[in-house]
Amino acid sequence: MIKQNSDINLESYLLMRKLHKRLLGGHVSRYHTRPEVGNNQDVASHSWRALVILTTLWPDISKEAILWVIYHDVAEAELGDLPATTKWNYPEIATLYKKAEKEYEKRLDLPLNENLTKSDQRKIKISDMLELVFHCKRQTQMGNTLALPIYLRGIDYLKDNFEKFPEYEVVESLLNELC
Repeated sequence: MIKQNSDINLESYLLMRKLHKRLLGGHVSRYHTRPEVGNNQDVASHSWRALVILTTLWPDISKEAILWVIYHDVAEAELGDLPATTKWNYPEIATLYKKAEKEYEKRLDLPLNENLTKSDQRKIKISDMLELVFHCKRQTQMGNTLALPIYLRGIDYLKDNFEKFPEYEVVESLLNELC
């Protein structure tokens, strides 16, 4: 039987509200400034794929890292998905966005990246970027040549930022398979 609103206690209401806000993040469209590339991918799909990559490449990854990947883009429900090019071209906006993102994550009691080891942080960022690379590779395989520049930038990003770390060895083998 469904209870009347007056029967719902404050604790249950707050829990439902928190759950709703966390779930809302999954509905955010990725690549909204490049819809020809996104193919209607949402944050939930992206996060699941990044998590599959993370746990496949590093099966012993920490529970904290797994939880962080699940929730890593939830703040986009409140702030939007700030395009990478905006972050690159307007570093002041990127800094303010990062600050707002952390505030929103704290408000929702989400796992925080700074609580992770540096190795786990690298593995997460690698998995996040590999998901982009795999998504764009699939787009190019289906004939969408507009995804090619993003695909190539993703590969360059991985190499430029992670080549010197031990986590990159498995990534390099995957990228060699792709190319």
